[in-house]
Amino acid sequence: MTSSSSEQTSANKTQTQADVLFYVLNSNQPAEREAFLSKLLNTIWKQKRLCDVRFANQADATRYDLTLWDAKPQSFIHHGLENNVNAPIQLYGEQISLKCKDVLINLHPEFPTIHNQYQRTIEVLDQSDYLIKMGRERWKLYKQAGIEPTVHKIGFE
Repeated sequence: MTSSSSEQTSANKTQTQADVLFYVLNSNQPAEREAFLSKLLNTIWKQKRLCDVRFANQADATRYDLTLWDAKPQSFIHHGLENNVNAPIQLYGEQISLKCKDVLINLHPEFPTIHNQYQRTIEVLDQSDYLIKMGRERWKLYKQAGIEPTVHKIGFE
């Protein structure tokens, strides 16, 4: 086997071993989706992992940044907005300029073509028609990429 073919095999193996999780919330309230995001980020932070959060746009990232700053001091999550500070968690609009390559949380409705540059990609959906529709499209694209996403249903009986 040549070096280039073994590198290709290794690259394919890495891509198919990517970890993709879908969290589907039993709610259609944006505030509940954000509350879940905060819990998720707190868990990631406690695990000492790095995380990039991709929002639908810069305004959403900035608004969530302000939400985190307004949190109680004991529940504050060390984060930055577009790498304005060195922090394990970074909030971005549509484009991620400097990827951490560990965890990507995709809150953008479109497929994150950069997902294969991360060890884990997390999608957080609620029950709003638009998010479910776009989530199904992203699910299909992950499957086409040879990835079998794992689904976690939150708040369902």
